Amino acid sequence: MIALVSVLEFLYVRAFWLGVGLGAVLIAVGYGAWRRSVFVYRLEGQIPQVLRVFSDAAAAGLDMRSALEVAAQLGVRPMADVLRRVLSLAEVGGLTVEEALWRMAGELPSANFRRFALIITEGVRSGARLPEVLDVAARSFATVVEFRSSLLSQLRPYVALFYAVLLVFAALADVLVYFLLPELAKFSAASAGPIQGIQPAVVSRDLAIRVLYISGIANSVVGGAVVGRLVSGSARAGMVHGGAGVIMVGVGLWAPMWLGF
Repeated sequence: MIALVSVLEFLYVRAFWLGVGLGAVLIAVGYGAWRRSVFVYRLEGQIPQVLRVFSDAAAAGLDMRSALEVAAQLGVRPMADVLRRVLSLAEVGGLTVEEALWRMAGELPSANFRRFALIITEGVRSGARLPEVLDVAARSFATVVEFRSSLLSQLRPYVALFYAVLLVFAALADVLVYFLLPELAKFSAASAGPIQGIQPAVVSRDLAIRVLYISGIANSVVGGAVVGRLVSGSARAGMVHGGAGVIMVGVGLWAPMWLGF
C-alpha cells in the first residue's frame, strides 16, 4: 500500500513531464508510418510523368534499361531514387531490369507502384504499340493522382481543425482552473458555516489541472488516430499529431501557472 501511494504521488507530481514523455513516445511511434505515407503519396504522384518518359523513350526506340536511366536523370524525387535503386539491382544483383523492377515493387508499400511495374514489364514484353499503351496508362494514372490530390486537399483542413479543438479545450480549461475555481473558493470561504454538518469543498487547482490533462490526453490520442486514418490512411501515422496534441495541451494547462497566475 505504501508503495502504491508513493507511485501515485510520483505520477501526481510529475504529471506534466510524464505527459510530455508520452507525447514524445507517440510521435516516435507514428513518425515512421507518417513518413511512409508521405513517401508513397509523392511517389505515386510522379508515376504519370515517368510513364510519359517511358512512352517517349519507347517511341525513340530505346530499350527498358535506357528508358530507366533517362527517367532516373529527371531528378524527380523520390521516384528518381527508386529507379536508381532498380538500375543498381540490375547491375550488381545479377537481375534483369524487369526482375529488378518487380523486386523493388515488392519492397515498396504502394499498390499503384506495383501496377506501374506491371504495366511497364508487360508492355515491354508484348512490344505491341508500347508508346500508345504507356500514354493511355499515364492518362489513367494522372486521373487517379488528380482525384487523390483533390480528396487530400479536402481532408487536410481536418488536421487544422484537430489542433484548433485542442487549443479551445486548453483555453477553456485555463479559464476554469485559473479564474472560476479561485472565485468559487472565495465564495465558499465567505459563505456561512457548514449546513447540517456538510462543509462546502472546492477542487484544488492542481487536481483540476491533472484531471483535465487526462481528458486532453485522451482527446489528443483519439483525435490523432482519426485524423491519421482520414488524411494518411493509417491511424498509426496520426500518432504524430496525437503526440503533438498531448504536449500542446500540457503546455497550455501549465503555462499560466508558470506565468504567475
